[in-house]
Amino acid sequence: MGKSRKPVVSDGQSENLGTVEMLKTFVNKHQVCWEVLPEQIPVVEDRPLQVGFDLRLYGTHAIEDHPLPGCEKCKAIYKGLRKIATRIIPKKNRASRYEIEIFDSAIRFDRVRSNRPDVTLTIKILHRSDFDQPIDECEVQCLNEMKEGLSLLGAREMQWKSS
Repeated sequence: MGKSRKPVVSDGQSENLGTVEMLKTFVNKHQVCWEVLPEQIPVVEDRPLQVGFDLRLYGTHAIEDHPLPGCEKCKAIYKGLRKIATRIIPKKNRASRYEIEIFDSAIRFDRVRSNRPDVTLTIKILHRSDFDQPIDECEVQCLNEMKEGLSLLGAREMQWKSS
């Protein structure tokens, strides 16, 4: 009689909630930040043409880690960033395509993020065909959806700010 009832959640929903919480924990632990850079190609008139976006995700080592490029902790951070990337990439088939760049074993230090030791993952947002065309509404929409997904996970634009 006094049994409390747990809400009924299907396996898919339970796994989804667990994944979101796991990713939020990862974002906080590794202070995940992001920025958007233009993906450009050279053109004849000496001015580059923007044909897409590079959405860069940054995750940092803990201060006490003393990281070395390509170390096991770098690989673990990259793996977590890849899970985030896979989660935020739009699932619908669109006129845009997405490329997740491979692990490059580098640690980057940028003043914008207080020269912390960052592992980086880049998602390229490009046209599915006609790669040399200027950005369009589809690429912008996809970028905005990815930024929203990052925001929902707690990632910060450009630099980490504790809440």
